[in-house]
Parts: sequence; C-alpha cells; structure tokens
Amino acid sequence: MMKTLLTFVFLLLGWQSSAQQTDTNTITPSLKYGKPSEEELNMTAYAPDTAATAVVLYSKNTARYDLINNEFRLVYTYETKIKILKSEGTSYADINIPFYSNANSGIMKENVGQIDASAYNMENGKIVRTKMKRDLIFNERLNKTYEQVKFSIPAVREGTVFEYKYQINSDFYYSINHWEAQRDIPVLLAQYDITIPEYFEFNLDMRGSHTLNPKDQSESISFHLQYQNGQIEKIDCTGRHLSFTGKQLPALRPDSYVWCADDYRSGVNFELRGISFPGALYKSFTHTWTEIDKMLMEDEDFGSPLKMRNPYRDEMATLALDKLSDRQDKIAAIYTFLKSKISWNGQYALYGSEVKKAVKNGTGSNADINFALMSMLRDAQIPCYPVVMSRKNLGILPLSHPSIQKLNTFIVGIADTDSTFVFLDGSVTNGFMNILPPVLMVNRARLINGIGQDNWIDLSKLGKNQIRSSVKAQIHPDGKITGNRQSGYVGQYASGFRSRYHAAKDSTEFINKLETEENIKITKFTTEGVNIFSPKVTESFEFEKQATVNDHLIYVNPLIFMHVSKCPFIQVERRLPLEMPYTEQLMLVVNLTLPEGYAVDELPQSMNLQTEDRQGFCRYNIQQKNNTITVTYSFAFNKLLHLIDEYKGVKAFWEMIAEKNNEILVLKKI
Repeated sequence: MMKTLLTFVFLLLGWQSSAQQTDTNTITPSLKYGKPSEEELNMTAYAPDTAATAVVLYSKNTARYDLINNEFRLVYTYETKIKILKSEGTSYADINIPFYSNANSGIMKENVGQIDASAYNMENGKIVRTKMKRDLIFNERLNKTYEQVKFSIPAVREGTVFEYKYQINSDFYYSINHWEAQRDIPVLLAQYDITIPEYFEFNLDMRGSHTLNPKDQSESISFHLQYQNGQIEKIDCTGRHLSFTGKQLPALRPDSYVWCADDYRSGVNFELRGISFPGALYKSFTHTWTEIDKMLMEDEDFGSPLKMRNPYRDEMATLALDKLSDRQDKIAAIYTFLKSKISWNGQYALYGSEVKKAVKNGTGSNADINFALMSMLRDAQIPCYPVVMSRKNLGILPLSHPSIQKLNTFIVGIADTDSTFVFLDGSVTNGFMNILPPVLMVNRARLINGIGQDNWIDLSKLGKNQIRSSVKAQIHPDGKITGNRQSGYVGQYASGFRSRYHAAKDSTEFINKLETEENIKITKFTTEGVNIFSPKVTESFEFEKQATVNDHLIYVNPLIFMHVSKCPFIQVERRLPLEMPYTEQLMLVVNLTLPEGYAVDELPQSMNLQTEDRQGFCRYNIQQKNNTITVTYSFAFNKLLHLIDEYKGVKAFWEMIAEKNNEILVLKKI
C-alpha cells in the first residue's frame, strides 16, 4: 500500500535565508467566508510585488482525525480567498483538486466534497456575488490511481475577489498531506491547524526561508467506538494540537534556473514515525535507507524484474560480444540493440509491473527498459545495479526521514572496471554512457548492490561537457568574411546537438536555422556521429558573413561566433538560488586574415576573468601577428548551485562576458 500511495508532497530543502519580512502597505484581509470587504474589492495593486497578477488574501487549512466505522480517517478542509489584480491572474480561478482513487481497488480511497465557490465584483458601488453552480464541477481521471475534481469559478475578471472551499476525506490516516504556505503569487495570510491523536507519532519538518509561527499544545479529544452488538464506547485521549501562521509571504515563482521551486517553499511536512494503539505493540514506521533498499528488493514489481530472464537472449548472439575486448564497447552494443527493440514512451517510473508488456509492444517507461537492459548485461557477465533517486523536477531526496515514497525512478549503474561505474538510463536517446538527461543528474542517488552498504552516488557532475571550435576566416575589402568552422561537441553538448538535428525536418531545415541564428550563409556542411551511440559529435561547415562597412572602416566581431550575446540573468535580485543543469567548458580559436590595404585601428583588450570562488573563468586573448588576428577564448563554469547572496557576483560575471563577446575589431583602410 505504501508503494502505490503517491503523495502530493514535494520535498523541501532546509535552506535558510537572512531575508526578513517587512511591514508594507497592505490591507488586512477579512477572514469571514462569504463576506469580502470593500477594501479588498477596491484593491488595485499589491505594493510589495507590483508584478503580481493576483494575491492570496488568506488561505486557511485544517486537518483532523475522525473515527468512522471503527477506522480512522483524515478530514482536510481548505478555504482560500484570492484577489485578481491583472487580467492574466484570472487563471487562478481554474481549480484542480487531485485525490487518490485506485481504479483497481476500492479498499483505501479519498473523496472530495462540500465544494463551494463564489466570485465578488464591485458594480455601481455595490458588491455583487456570483455563486458557482454545481454543474460547473467535473471529475477527471488522471491515471489508474488518481482522479481530480475540476471547476472554474465564473465571473472572474480583473478586480474580482473570489473564494472557494472544499473538504477531502482520506482513508490514509498514516500519511498527513504536506502543507505549503507559500505559492507562486503573494500570500497575505496562511493558516494551518491540525490535531493528531496520541496514537500517531509524526516527525515534524518545517521548511523554507520564511517564518511560519508555530504553536504546539496538548488537548483532550474523544472518539466513539461501535461494537457489533450496537454498543458505543467513548474513548478519550490526548491530542497534539499544532498550528502554523505565515504572514506576507512573497511569491515563489518557478523559473528556468530552478528545477523544483517547491524545494524552497515555506511549509510543513509530516513523516510517520510510529503507531501505538492501546493494547497493541508499538509499530515503528521509521526506516533507514538500508531498510528501504531491502523493501525494494523484496517488492514484486522491483525485486522480481531485477531477476527477469533476458527476453533477447537468442538474438543477442548476433552481437558477437566475445569479439569485443573493451567492456564499454560491449555495453554500447547491448544498449544500441535494446533501443532498436524498445523505444522510450516519455514516462519515468520506479517499478516494472509493465516490463513484459513493454517488451511485447516495443515501447515502455525508462524503468521497463532498464530492467530489460540489466537482464541483458547479466547475460553478458557485466555486473550492474539499480541506482534509485528522485528526479530533479520532483524535489530533492531528503537527508533525513528516509521514505520509499520519495523515490520515483532509477537508472542503471554498470561496472566498467572493478572499481568504477558508468551510468545509463532507458530514456537516453541522444546521449551516451554518463550522458544522462539533466533531470536525472541528481546529487543524491542510491546504488543498491544487495550487500547493505550506504552507496550514495553524486551524479550532478557526471561526464565532461565541452565544445572545441576552430575558425579560420578571411576578411575581404568589401567586408565579406569567408571561412570555415570545425567543432567537436562532447557530453551534454553532443546530446543537445543531436536533439536539435533530429528535431529538424531534414538537414536543410537544420542548416537554415543555423544560418538564421548566426547570421551567416553556409556553403558546405558535414557532420559525424549524429546518428550513432557515441559521446561525441563533430561538425564542419564553410560560411560567408557580412561585416559592417562604413566609409574606410570595417567593423568585425573577432570571435565571428559569439559564446553569449547578452547576460542570461536579468533580475536585479533573486528570491531563489541558481541551479545550473551541468558543468560547461568551451574553447574557441579564431584566426582572421586581414584584407590587403587595411590595418587595425581598434583592437579589443585581452581579458582574464574569474569568479570569486574560482569555479568559473573566462579568458579572452587577442593578438596580431603581421596580417593575422588570433583570438583564443576559453570558458568554464563548474559550480552548479549558487545561493541568493552569490547572485550579484554571478550576474556581474556573465555581464562582463557578454560585454567582451560584443566588442568590435575596427579595421581602417590605409
């Protein structure tokens, strides 16, 4: 049951900020449901965040335990009021409420009820209420284990205040839903209240950079137990009453430099530690990661597929693996063959309940492909092990409170030698060994080797990602530049090149797009390695480019092909750290032959730039020898996580790089 119960909990990183909330020009929200104030209706902007399209005026959530038919149940109530400040904010009136509903089993379930919603608008100086009708509420099945309730609150436009509330009844009394106080729009007030009977012990984990004022008190609670003979017995016990309040919480908006913004949201997470009912032995639910390894190995949908027979045993004989002396060549041959049999369906998974179906149909999840891959590797006498993880976009795997529910997929660790591993995954289409999709390059993954060791693996800096380019070009008196560029792409750059190449309709479309991006005309183009399973792609082309000519001056960017034209970081300040997808290296050498009859009038200066922590550098060296200009440009960025207080330094570093990339060489006719 714990395996199939997916939760909506996103794992929050315990990162702390020195930022403090300040008193601002904000309204005091009315906390009475159905009674919005004129002040709320007349509100036109939110002073602390003028970019906000909407603001949560208040969010009140409660959770309590009920005893129904002698079984505990969790009852959640949610009540929210939101002000629309801009027309773009009307999408917040589209509400989706996911809940557990296993189509194959009705033993444990959740249901959503007591839905109510209304919109309020100011018309002719009066507050007009539009109540949502029941026929606007719909149920939709998401997958075999989850449904969702959907509704859109009517009459919502710029200036509207709307509110809604609902209740979730859950049979999963041992799993308290995570509470998030912070959202991607500002929150004026967030409140959470829960009472936990003494029979249940939970670890409490408050996360995020903004304070949620907690209260922890004891109180008496009662339940009624009903016997088969109809008698009812009142049971009194002590409850742990917890409440949390957050005020003026800033928006935490996802962006392209954070994998999972929920890792940083302020909120509260509950992890079951144990259950102790009267007259029964205490049952602990606290696990170590070693115990979780064992649970997975004993699971019929994980441990059993690890022992599956190679479905391609007879066909593998055609690979002639015994003639390959290098182990990586054998691994590559096996993986290439497998991918010709099963294609990835775009889904990540942890369990292999569909692996036989995937083999039959020729398509499956990364887990299905990985189980088949491991069976083939074992047949070839190549040791391999599952490496379980939480994908980057689903949150960071916690250091404490080990839980099998935090895991959502695995890759394959393959013994390259007696002491080293290479890593592969069934989702790899354009990569290679150790060239995984960045979403899988986590800093905490767990290799399960069956001997109970704590084998934590850091995949965040896996492999080398590098571009090496050489440009030889001639500048002509009319400003035309002709030459050739030869480039080698390694690691993630090779994977990205293949992805772009295969996304194009044909090579002509790929070349046309490259011409547009670089403002060049390509006269000859070749590439190697784009259609094979390898770590590298090479590209070579001849090009023409027009420089700017003004009277007797020619203006040329001596790089010809810029690394970066503008700083990618435009925010003045950040509320989230910077998370880079992978390490980068770039090396470019340009040799420019000057046109006859021209001399250098202005030459850019060389530059040697380095970040304060020395994890990033950019070197720009330019020299003239006779009629040739040589530029040697090298760049590296090796740090993946930058905290908020490092942002200004990172931004300044990239701004200087962009500025140097845009500097111009000026030639003057003599």
